[in-house]
Amino acid sequence: MAEKNDKDLIGFDPLAWMNESEGEAKTASEDNSSAITSVHENEAIITETIIETVSENEALKEEGGKLTLDASLNIKNVTHLYEQVLVLLEGQDKIEIDASSVTAIDTATLQLLIVLKQSAVKLGKEIVFDFPSDKFIDSAELLGLAEMLEIDQAAAGFF
Repeated sequence: MAEKNDKDLIGFDPLAWMNESEGEAKTASEDNSSAITSVHENEAIITETIIETVSENEALKEEGGKLTLDASLNIKNVTHLYEQVLVLLEGQDKIEIDASSVTAIDTATLQLLIVLKQSAVKLGKEIVFDFPSDKFIDSAELLGLAEMLEIDQAAAGFF
């Protein structure tokens, strides 16, 4: 139990010495002001990202249900693709996905596309993969998903 003689340790940083230069010590108010500054910077970054996402989603709606996949699709950009897909599912009855430039695709992205396809069927909407690349088809076939995605090698080059 603390005695009345003990110093108050609230706001004490035992590792503060690691950030100090020789003879230089930060006070608690300096630490708080830098934390507040970084919070404001983070808020600005988040706001900017939201504005970019909203404008991008508006552009997707105007394109009429067409989505072009990037060349490299991996788990890092699944969230972004998911957001685009949600926008298209809300506003379109038919979604055309251009998969012609895909050079690499991972399981997470293929899983997202499967869920998209299943959700579209439940909602009475149609998903079409336009000109899937050989890598896209090979990856889907390797995982046994080509039939579920309704893509095949023969139809890929026609149209």
